[in-house]
Amino acid sequence: MNAFTLRVKSAPAFRVDGSKLLPATLAQMSSTERARLPLHADGETCAIGDLFDIAEADATDASLRIEGDVAWLDRIGASLTEGKLTIHGNAGDYAGIGMSGGELSIEGNAGRFIACEMQAGRVTIQGNVGDFAASALPGNMEGMSGGTLVVHGDAGARLADRMRRGTVLIGGNTGDFAASRIVAGTVCVAGQTGAHLGYGMRRGTVVLLKNPSRVPPTFTEGGRGFDVFWRLLARMLAKEIAPFSTLAQNALPKRYTGDLAVDGRGELLIANS
Repeated sequence: MNAFTLRVKSAPAFRVDGSKLLPATLAQMSSTERARLPLHADGETCAIGDLFDIAEADATDASLRIEGDVAWLDRIGASLTEGKLTIHGNAGDYAGIGMSGGELSIEGNAGRFIACEMQAGRVTIQGNVGDFAASALPGNMEGMSGGTLVVHGDAGARLADRMRRGTVLIGGNTGDFAASRIVAGTVCVAGQTGAHLGYGMRRGTVVLLKNPSRVPPTFTEGGRGFDVFWRLLARMLAKEIAPFSTLAQNALPKRYTGDLAVDGRGELLIANS
């Protein structure tokens, strides 16, 4: 296996499509081919060697490490199937879109549509993310359908819109329409949520550590018999990030079901309430 390191040497004045920067793709090329691999942008094309210094080393697992702020680099980790990709800095939009395996870790902030339509794998963001994380692309009917997204900071609007499966954990706050139109899956938020929480929710689970400013009027309180489910879920979440570490020790959360406007059977669990 090979471990590659890309160090930013020249940031372009335009946005660049980084979807070709995958560990398995780079491992199949010679050093000359890697340096010449074209990356596309808005009417521009540039080679990897124009933007990065490239280093290679032997490793037990395929990996790619990008060092430097690459907020101009979009679609990093797109369609990742295996290996580990780490960014030591900020990333652009669409990071991890369509992932079906592997691990993407961003140690700064990321833009919009992070983990959009993700199928499997794991995405970890140490900072904040923009709108439409773990959601569907505009016009599409299915958002995230598997895998895990962990954001230690805040998330923008429309988090997990049209989500069908998988787990999303937010350590900070979210914008409006969090968990809107979800069909299944688990969304957990440690901070505050914006307006229209769970709008159009059909199934799935939303876990909140703080009371929302307003429980949607189309959700109704009640429900029993979820003790075992909650204990198992709380133990799983406790292993992820610090805000959820004590959930397993707490009393059962307050439970609401909805969105009744769409005959929804989703559940909203408010811990510490």
